Amino acid sequence: MKGMMLHILIKGVLTGLLLSAYLGPSFFTVMETVLRRGARPAILLNSGVWLSDISCIIVAYYGASELMEPISHNVIFKLVAGGAFLFFGLSYFLRQPSETIKPLGGVGIVILVVKGFAVNTLNPGVLIFWFGAMIVAVSSLDLHGVHILYYFACTIITLMAMDLLKILFSHRLRTVITENVITKIFRITGVVLMGLGIFVAISAFWPQ
Repeated sequence: MKGMMLHILIKGVLTGLLLSAYLGPSFFTVMETVLRRGARPAILLNSGVWLSDISCIIVAYYGASELMEPISHNVIFKLVAGGAFLFFGLSYFLRQPSETIKPLGGVGIVILVVKGFAVNTLNPGVLIFWFGAMIVAVSSLDLHGVHILYYFACTIITLMAMDLLKILFSHRLRTVITENVITKIFRITGVVLMGLGIFVAISAFWPQ
């Protein structure tokens, strides 16, 4: 029993490490936030990303076969997601480091969390990844019931720990980051988000 639990924990940690190495839209958005606004706003933004991941895991657990097909082939969903990424990307591409940073208040906290949740959830690849992870956990790893909870809990905890390390490390670099570098980060973030938006929007019209 202990050997099986250790095996589940190790698999969960490895999955979390694998996901933490993924440089998706949420990664660039969080890094831009920590360099421009600091660690606390970036952690709040990343909290939205974590909530999105947890939500995707729950959706994958309760409706894998029923929900995967409609979402992955839904034209309206892809067009909305593509448009949202284009909007986010364009706003980053045109942003300047000299722009006024709004103080972090009650509404600002909610906006950061919602923004993180939206950027992560609107990326179809995230939902597909968690559906795939759920299928692997059930079929290949033969996990059921509470063991699935342990597996994904380890995955999320590992992912959160790695994200926090990235944020704290990036926060230490703020003192040596110039406005020119931040501008380039804005441009890179904008291009990544706009590129993903175009890809998602075009994929809506691919023959199924």
